[in-house]
Amino acid sequence: PLPSKMDAHISDLWLVFVTSNMKRNPTDPESMRTRDFVEVISKDLQMLKGKIPMRADLEVMHKSESSNHPDKKFKFSCFVNSVFKIATKKKSSTKTPDEQAVDFIVKYVKPLAAKRKVKDISEQLKEVEGLFRTFAPALKNVFMFFATLPSSYEKEQLKRHEPREDVNAMTQSLHFDSYIASCSMFNLSASIGAGVKALSPSALASAFIDSIQVKECDSVGGLTFEEFWETLVRCSLIFQRESAEHDTTLSKVAHTFVHMANNLETAVPRLLKLGNITESTGVMAGMTSGGRDASSAGALLQHGTHEFGRLVLELLREEEGEKARSTSVHETTFDSAAIEEKVWRIFIKSNVTNNPRDWSAMRKRELVLIVRSQKTLRLMEADVNVIHQAEAGRNPNRRLEFKNFQEALRSIAKRAFPKDAKEGVEKALEKLLKDYLLKDDELLHNAMEITQAEKIEALDFTDHFNTAFKRIFSFFATQRTEMEKNELGRHLAQEDGINVQTCSMKWADFLNFSSTANLSSGTGTALTALSLTQLSSAFVDSINVSYVNDVGGLTFEEFKMVLVRCAKLFPYEASDTIRIRLEKMFLHMCNQFQTSVPRILNDGNERVGKGGQTAGGRATSTSS
Repeated sequence: PLPSKMDAHISDLWLVFVTSNMKRNPTDPESMRTRDFVEVISKDLQMLKGKIPMRADLEVMHKSESSNHPDKKFKFSCFVNSVFKIATKKKSSTKTPDEQAVDFIVKYVKPLAAKRKVKDISEQLKEVEGLFRTFAPALKNVFMFFATLPSSYEKEQLKRHEPREDVNAMTQSLHFDSYIASCSMFNLSASIGAGVKALSPSALASAFIDSIQVKECDSVGGLTFEEFWETLVRCSLIFQRESAEHDTTLSKVAHTFVHMANNLETAVPRLLKLGNITESTGVMAGMTSGGRDASSAGALLQHGTHEFGRLVLELLREEEGEKARSTSVHETTFDSAAIEEKVWRIFIKSNVTNNPRDWSAMRKRELVLIVRSQKTLRLMEADVNVIHQAEAGRNPNRRLEFKNFQEALRSIAKRAFPKDAKEGVEKALEKLLKDYLLKDDELLHNAMEITQAEKIEALDFTDHFNTAFKRIFSFFATQRTEMEKNELGRHLAQEDGINVQTCSMKWADFLNFSSTANLSSGTGTALTALSLTQLSSAFVDSINVSYVNDVGGLTFEEFKMVLVRCAKLFPYEASDTIRIRLEKMFLHMCNQFQTSVPRILNDGNERVGKGGQTAGGRATSTSS
């Protein structure tokens, strides 16, 4: 029981208590550690010299109050009792102990409490009501995975978590530890190490305490679903606080959701461990979804996060559509063919050099290297990583492909040249490209040059092998995709010996062929073979598609040009003509075919059993 005259000032004591905990002990904001209690009394309250209790006395007081509490922790009631004891330690002949305590609070506690301002976000919540209705079903599934059964204390004393139709009665209360675990899954917590840009533990604790409608008690219990939504809005406002681009609450929340969705593909499987065997260590340790059946809980989380990710993609598509409409009458920097061609060359050079196995998507490291190559471009590596993560998250495949790379350059330009960006993003982008990236020839990919005479000589020679090569091509090639047919307008007319089922040799197909023909050093069988960088460069230089996310597959004629480029790359005599180089390479390939083809076919069964090439799904015997 509290002294009666302190009732009016209990809110000040609460603000000082939780503020100290959120700053010094954010992993358990309902309890105060010994050293934190000492810091609050001896430093934060700014008591006059001579009136500050000795450190040893404060430590004894903390230990005594903690040991007398049922939880064996220094809770809010312990803090109130301790403040009362400190205020009334010296007896007064004119004032009662209650009056002494009130004077102490007014003089020392109230000024400190006034520094803690709880932001009212009722207007912001109204602004995102439409977003709430859209995301509520998906987020409720996530909420019910992490939430637990409300305790009797929450129901009887706090009068909270009444039964409701839309939330399972067994999973209505989201306690602080479970809330932190959900933040970890959503990539909001810096503690998981997965997000370069994340919120601090203090910010997450602050969002929790400010959102829950329980104050001034030893245990605030767990969040309701609506309070959980409020924490997400508060986290979004903090997360996008310094963003000049997202100036509305709706935009801030939407783009925070994009960040949250980026981590789900890895975080959810890691959390579930194939069937909801929950984490044994870390912030997710011991999560069992309220004790319900594991398979049911796992399905609930997977469904919720999948739907969340789908809704985020819809938001992005709407935004991209609005961008397209707003810029349709204005020429953008990338509308210049010369600039787009050079940006494509930067994208290709970085990928075929550093990530040739998957050259159509850029990793964080490659984007950082491009920025780092410009010595005078002042931009932190962490900012570049954040930009990569955000732009890759806009791609349904969660990859930074060419169009995403263009948008990433826009974001980099805005960060690097904020003054220019105020006059227009395109101005900042133009400065980044023309004054920095496009002036650096080292960043540009240079396609292998094949003279007209070399091309005529090479094709005249390879035409003798057309029948054989068409059969080999048809084995490794696959069916054209709808994208290749409708968007790229390729693989429409079929040549003799090549049907629609086997007319497109994708990059993965070409790698399989290269391994079989001993062109790739990745097979480990060839002392003289080509690197993945050389093979990917030959592929990109030969295919007649550029400036897109997915170039699709080679036609048969392009496949022959890849062979010509490979022949030029092999370390033969410099004086060798292109015909001699092709002869030597074909001999090199034949030597390997004798062992590689039987190994691949394995009597016609191995490739099917291991998921290998099956010639566009045709019968193995036919493709063999």
